[in-house]
Amino acid sequence: MSLKIMIAGCAKEEKDAVGSSVKKAFTDRPQDEPWSVSVVKVANQWSVEINGPEARYKGLSIVAPLGDLTGSLKNAIASAGKHSPKPAAATPNGNGDEKKDRHDCEGCSAPFEVIYTSLPGERQEVCPVACPQCWHVNHVPIAEGAGATGDYRAQAAS
Repeated sequence: MSLKIMIAGCAKEEKDAVGSSVKKAFTDRPQDEPWSVSVVKVANQWSVEINGPEARYKGLSIVAPLGDLTGSLKNAIASAGKHSPKPAAATPNGNGDEKKDRHDCEGCSAPFEVIYTSLPGERQEVCPVACPQCWHVNHVPIAEGAGATGDYRAQAAS
């Protein structure tokens, strides 16, 4: 299997264990599938972006507790595409709009977009976002609801 893993935000001593946890989550997948997984430790949780062979796995973002990275990854892969990509908390009446905010990475200066759903007039909060080019953790403003649920993702600017 072509599995590329990027790990940031943790001590060097943790990286081997994190890499093993990610690999365990993909043991049941077909060997010819290409995957990339970005794992960034933010406070007491993991911010993870998954990209896989099908559209439903592109830009899949999750927040996982420190003690259950493997289980969280397996659940995310299994449930990808089975529900609406917009968070229920951010769109209670279907009023939410998808936002794409452009930022420049503080680490490599490359432009990237942060994508999330926002309600009209919703406040923003500063949240950690890993640069999709160099994985530097930037702190950018996004909608409060998306920040609370971790339902936002970054991609290279188009």
